[in-house]
Amino acid sequence: MKHLKVLVISVLMTAGVGMTANALAKNQVLLGERNVSDRTEYDTISVGKGRGSFTGLRVKVMGAAVEFKRIVIHFENGSEQVLEKNRLVRKGNKSRVVDLDGDTRLIDKVVFRYEARSKGWKGARIKLFGVR
Repeated sequence: MKHLKVLVISVLMTAGVGMTANALAKNQVLLGERNVSDRTEYDTISVGKGRGSFTGLRVKVMGAAVEFKRIVIHFENGSEQVLEKNRLVRKGNKSRVVDLDGDTRLIDKVVFRYEARSKGWKGARIKLFGVR
């Protein structure tokens, strides 16, 4: 009987984690993708108010690690949120969700200053997700 209780609790906890991950995935919207070279560069992903409002952003990195040096989020009302971090996101990983200042916000565009950390100048690819 004790083993049955442990089994039931384990299954419920695992299901809860899976539901949380699925709920987060359903609340993420792909806003754009960019190729990243092995030298410092700037890229812009235009979003626009037609995409709706968001509470946060997340980046997925593919191909090679990417060092994010500065990210500027421009909002529809003209304000901006600046993230100045030398943060490395390894290939195949996602960044943590960056909460937007204020409540839900309409995003005009996101400007990245970054570079890939690949071997042989192959570069990387990023995907930007908005979190609702």
